[in-house]
Amino acid sequence: MLKFNEFLNEQNEVITVDTRHLENNADAINADLDKLTEKPYQNAPIFLAQLRGTLERYGMLIPATATPYFLNLNAEVIYVLGESKYHLYIVYDTNEHGFVDGYAQVVTADELNALIGMDPTELVNTVDDAIYKARYLPARRDDDSGNTSEY
Repeated sequence: MLKFNEFLNEQNEVITVDTRHLENNADAINADLDKLTEKPYQNAPIFLAQLRGTLERYGMLIPATATPYFLNLNAEVIYVLGESKYHLYIVYDTNEHGFVDGYAQVVTADELNALIGMDPTELVNTVDDAIYKARYLPARRDDDSGNTSEY
């Protein structure tokens, strides 16, 4: 497995974007990405599908080569956004309950350098365990034995 900085040097993927449109909408994109990453996802491919849907509204298509990254339990992915000064930074991790907590933002080079120095677990949302401790009612007896009083 590559270290993250080695991965950055190896990865040169560019997402084609309209630079002017991106600069005018960077705050709106980040607001949508914040909403998208508030809650955990059932798995990473669902997280990727939601990211693709959100970014496609702004004319950014995540390449098909991103799929292998989202088949792991955790990943950090960075894309250069056209000729602009922005990068797309995506990180996710699978928590102990099996759900995927993620973080994605459109960032400048300076912000990207700060994010690279951080521990990825600081970026993803940690959800309170109370959400996962659902209490279920006892199942009703339904054995189809002819007892009609249970209906």
